[in-house]
Amino acid sequence: MRFEGYIFDLDGTLIDSLEDIASAANKTLKELGFEEKPKEEIRKYIGSGARELLKGLLKDENNLERAIQIFKSYYAQEPIKHTKLFNGAKEVLELLKSKNKKIAVVSNKPLELSTIILKALNVEHYFECIVGPETYNERKPSPVPILKTLAQLNVHPENAIVIGDTYADIESAKNSYCKSALASWGYVKLKDTKPDFILKSFYEIIDL
Repeated sequence: MRFEGYIFDLDGTLIDSLEDIASAANKTLKELGFEEKPKEEIRKYIGSGARELLKGLLKDENNLERAIQIFKSYYAQEPIKHTKLFNGAKEVLELLKSKNKKIAVVSNKPLELSTIILKALNVEHYFECIVGPETYNERKPSPVPILKTLAQLNVHPENAIVIGDTYADIESAKNSYCKSALASWGYVKLKDTKPDFILKSFYEIIDL
């Protein structure tokens, strides 16, 4: 466990939130008069926030702003009905904490929702800080949220690793000179981005 700092993405990395996101997305589509989508199609657009999710589902931007507001309203009502931690997450966080590692969450999900979910899952106390796109007015793949979080943790980028399931996470790590690890159990979207490590299970974080 050579790293001092561990920065985790949220959706598709720490938590399986597909069911609740898909439910809110389909309620949004239905309200706007569109056909509902299968979960596996919705899964393809998770990872970069509500705007990118709905841009992918709507295929045009005519109803986008209204759709975002409707989606946020539905999702805020039930953000944790089916959402759960991925297998091994709590045990690994516990171990990292016991080794005095610095741990943070940097997500493109709104900070308030991230905090509500992590509190409800009883893991909020493991993290030195929880960061959303509004924290520094930047979102991944920008390096800003990562670099500012590391500064807050007092950890140098070369001693940190970013763990996530999409190109936004891996690119933000590369752009901030951290190592990157792909959470292959998540909603994987990589484009041409190559992570430094590919993790098959949460427990492999221990061996990094």
